[in-house]
Amino acid sequence: MTGTTLHVAACDGLTFTAAMESAPDGFALLTTPWRYAIVTTAEARRSTFQGVFEARAFDEHTELRWLQDSGRTVLLTEDPTALPPSFTPCDPVNAAGTVDGGYLLWGKAVMTSDGWTTLATERIGSLRVPGEFGRGDRVELATREYIAHDSAHGNAYIAEERLLSFEVSEPLRGGKV
Repeated sequence: MTGTTLHVAACDGLTFTAAMESAPDGFALLTTPWRYAIVTTAEARRSTFQGVFEARAFDEHTELRWLQDSGRTVLLTEDPTALPPSFTPCDPVNAAGTVDGGYLLWGKAVMTSDGWTTLATERIGSLRVPGEFGRGDRVELATREYIAHDSAHGNAYIAEERLLSFEVSEPLRGGKV
C-alpha cells in the first residue's frame, strides 16, 4: 500500500439537474421510490426521472454523490484539478493505501446489445448494466477503498470508498484471497 490523497469538495442546495452538470462523464446510479436505474451520465443530465432522491455518478477517476433532502453534492477524486471551482473544498482523505474491490451484482449475463449487458436471475428479474460481458459472466461494481490510520490509537480503517466501473467478477477459487 502506498499513500494516496482523495480530494473532496462539496456544494449544498443543488437540484438534481444542477448536480449532474458537475458529474463525470460516466455512469449514474439513480434511486427513486419506484425503481433503481443505471444510466449514462449524459442520460441523467437530460433525464425526466421523477422522484430521484439519491444519485451517484462516476467514472474511473471521479465520483459525484447527490442527496435530494439537502441538495448536498459531494465530489471525490484523486485529481485535485477535477474539483469544480464552484464547490467548497473539504478536508482531503490522506490514505495510507488503497484496496480495490467490488460488489457482485445479482444475475448472470444473458444478452448484450448497444454496449449494455442484461443480467438476469429467475428469482429477482433482470438488470441492464453498461459494458459488453460474455454470456454467463458474473458482473461486479468495482470500487476503491481508502485506508487511513487513526492517529490517536493507530488503528487502520476504511475512511472512504469510491465507485469505479462495471467489470467481470472472477470467483475466488482454491482459497486464494
